[in-house]
Amino acid sequence: MHGSKLSNAKQAAKFLVGELGANDRLSIVTFDERVNVVVPSQPVTDPLVFLSAISTIKSGGYTDLYQGWVEGAHQVAEFVNPAGVNRVLLLSDGEANEGLTSHVEIGQKVAGLNARGISTSAFGIGEGFDEDLMGAVASGGDGTLAHIENPDQLADLYASELRGLVATAGRRVSFNVQPKNGAAVSDVLNDLPVLKGGEYQLPNLRYGQELNIGLRLTLPAWEPNQHILSLQLGWDDPGATERQMLEQSLIMPIMAGAELLAMEPDGVVAEKFALLKANRTRRLAIAEMDKGNDQGATAYMAKCDAELALLDQTDDVVMERKLLAEKRKMIGKNRNMTRKRLSKESLRSSTNVWNKEDADSGQ
Repeated sequence: MHGSKLSNAKQAAKFLVGELGANDRLSIVTFDERVNVVVPSQPVTDPLVFLSAISTIKSGGYTDLYQGWVEGAHQVAEFVNPAGVNRVLLLSDGEANEGLTSHVEIGQKVAGLNARGISTSAFGIGEGFDEDLMGAVASGGDGTLAHIENPDQLADLYASELRGLVATAGRRVSFNVQPKNGAAVSDVLNDLPVLKGGEYQLPNLRYGQELNIGLRLTLPAWEPNQHILSLQLGWDDPGATERQMLEQSLIMPIMAGAELLAMEPDGVVAEKFALLKANRTRRLAIAEMDKGNDQGATAYMAKCDAELALLDQTDDVVMERKLLAEKRKMIGKNRNMTRKRLSKESLRSSTNVWNKEDADSGQ
């Protein structure tokens, strides 16, 4: 990282220091072909220690991203606070080209650390970072994913990340579905990561944040008011020692076929399902782009837009169609940034994703 990106990254880091206090711990680690602990983990009792150290950071060469993350994780792990949020903030403007580089393997390592209570957020800056790697890190790390196209957005990103940490009500959140009486889950539209026990991993629970999960069910011949499935939500409360659990049951009445056909579709549910499908469509478009088939990618996005056009044109639907139109226009001019934006948007239903619009709205 060099030039304006490095300058803005340093300014944003100084902003972050200014927002922390004596009850917070902070470490600063830099990495290129080597890893350097600029400031070891310590309470932010004297901000000048951090501010002076940040000013000494200089640009480097290759990107040993994995070892940089490992050292950052080590700094956090030395002083884990069970009552707080323990997180690594990984910022990079380049691809991992030194040491371990596989985004699958790195994502697995990050997920393993998250199981021990240390999450990771991944911030890619500019046009040269590996969006697949950063997505795998944020997803496996149960943190925030951000693509920063303009480095002067970094301060807003750090402010948003701090607000998110303060608003965290549940960590290591899991969602389990147990079908009953021959029912089956045929699809989870969010494409959530699956944990070792078969549960789905959800993003951190934050106060005031809405999360929608789309399930498709297959039912056999049904008895009236029969138990369809149980839904179990589990999470770690930062202020509690035991894991929290919530269970709900779904029971469906039986209706005559004529009554079912006469029912009006629920517009809110239809919209939520369509938006979840739009995220999945982006992954299909990326797959076509990776095969060199930009026309096929555009066709997927056009089909999705046609389906969205059939819905009530709410603010969310209009924005989604605007985003798709933007990518269809960009794909012939800047494939790299088109892919990065599609990748980020595809993860919105399974990962906490930061957008520049969040800063404008104060979220």
